[in-house]
Amino acid sequence: MDIQKMLKEAQALQKSLSQAQAELANTEVKGIAGGGLVEILMTANGELKNVKIKEEAVKSDEVETLEDLILSAFKDAGKKISEISQEKLKKFTGGKDLPLI
Repeated sequence: MDIQKMLKEAQALQKSLSQAQAELANTEVKGIAGGGLVEILMTANGELKNVKIKEEAVKSDEVETLEDLILSAFKDAGKKISEISQEKLKKFTGGKDLPLI
């Protein structure tokens, strides 16, 4: 067992993961719900950037529906983030599956 080789591989993996995290921070995804009534913009590392709600989605008697649309758009963005994260991490880890933090 070559400790030096293992350390070099670990350092290379650390560098690759740092690069992947930087790419995720610069990648934006849009979650959409209600046919575009609600849109959420997030970075692929989970930072919420913007929420857009079309005027026709805002009616006082439909607040619960609007809340559901916001939650749905957020989940849509989260699903896209997960897919992008897995894809980018595989590129940097040589195709090995690693758990996302």
